[in-house]
Amino acid sequence: MKNTIKLQSNSWGGTYLVGITSAFVMLAVMFVAHSASAAISSQLDLGDRGAEVTELQTYLAANPSLYPSGLVTGYYGQLTKAGVERFQTLHGIISQGTPASTGYGRVGPRTMAALNVRLGSPIGDVHAPSIKSVSISTGSNSASIAWTASEMARGKVYYSTSPLRISNSFDVTGFSSGDIGVTGTLGAYDGIARVNHLVNVSGLTPNTTYYYLVEVLDASNNLSITTPNYFVTAQ
Repeated sequence: MKNTIKLQSNSWGGTYLVGITSAFVMLAVMFVAHSASAAISSQLDLGDRGAEVTELQTYLAANPSLYPSGLVTGYYGQLTKAGVERFQTLHGIISQGTPASTGYGRVGPRTMAALNVRLGSPIGDVHAPSIKSVSISTGSNSASIAWTASEMARGKVYYSTSPLRISNSFDVTGFSSGDIGVTGTLGAYDGIARVNHLVNVSGLTPNTTYYYLVEVLDASNNLSITTPNYFVTAQ
């Protein structure tokens, strides 16, 4: 899967880093993405037909525990839906609900990305969400950080009294998971994708400088972060 990693300035106006590149932010930061051609490029649901359903069924049929029938028909029926549910559960994507409520049993963006990684020919969504309209309000022991994303995305805030250090990790194939490692404390995080974000941080020390950054990830794990900035709590 190709992940796009985008670094934005805290003036909220420019993009400094996209895809395969490196930059210096407090300390050197390097991001790498792995790419190939597409295998499944469309979301799939019950009742769909076509070559991509055939591709899905062929992959599932290679693992009898996922798809015991092994049928490759090009039609997305109940047996294929059950195979997708087993795949989603096995890989920690979703394990309950319905196709309409949670995506359980359908090939949505996250499931498509996970399938394409394993098919060895991923592409799909490679556009990182943008971070806009960041605002901060501070008290003596707390801070509230709000922003909007350009699409549905999970949002995180990291903060520390020391300058933040950013890193990324890769598997043996050189594939990046998309998410990054950041020193410091992760603010309240619920893992829910949304456009409007608000993170409240408590337990801070009065009259103290805190470094922070904002991160967003979309369903395909395309990532945007802001360059680390700082705020000072009230006395």
